[in-house]
Amino acid sequence: MAWILSYGDGAHRRSAPRSSSLFVAMLATTLLCACQSAMSSDRDFGPYPGAPNIDRRYTGTVADWPLFFIKHNFSTQCFDTQYCLVKYGSMPSEHREPTSSIASVGKNYPGILTGAVRIGIDNFAGPVEVTWRSKDGTPLEARIDFEELFKDRLVPIPPGVERDEIPEKVGIGATTIVVEVNDRTVNVYTRTRIPMKEEQIPGNRYSTNNDDLVRVFTRTY
Repeated sequence: MAWILSYGDGAHRRSAPRSSSLFVAMLATTLLCACQSAMSSDRDFGPYPGAPNIDRRYTGTVADWPLFFIKHNFSTQCFDTQYCLVKYGSMPSEHREPTSSIASVGKNYPGILTGAVRIGIDNFAGPVEVTWRSKDGTPLEARIDFEELFKDRLVPIPPGVERDEIPEKVGIGATTIVVEVNDRTVNVYTRTRIPMKEEQIPGNRYSTNNDDLVRVFTRTY
């Protein structure tokens, strides 16, 4: 390696001493490692956009226990309403015509609840605002603050699921938040695909996940 060194008004080329070259190379390597370490730290630890109060490393596995989420999906469904508008952020979900009952959905319930309207949301997009007419035509309104409801960003775990039942180093699915309007009642559920060591349906080798709905809010208006 050659350096061009400037002295006063003139310049001339000379070979850098081997010891100097070695020092520069070592310095560059040290700085690069430090930068990479800082970048890794910024990437692996909070604050996260969707979970500003979380200050521990997110792996997306059971190592995070108690499980928390830094992004979420969002879904809505209305039943037994004459009109139903659910607004969350910039993407409203509107049913202008009367909606069917839960009973009419049959075996597709509750699976129908988690057809996500939006996915990969970093931050809570403000409160959920619901405007609807119940089955008998009564006009109703509701406002649900996700920032308060999920202030700790912890994943609601289905009853009976314990940490030691979840395999290590296997990815936990995204958490979907579901708003359900049923006549005069508003429910909020979460659903998260949690891998399990044991089959959830004995004899069914494809049932090694638990994605049961967990109700976190309900109110009748």
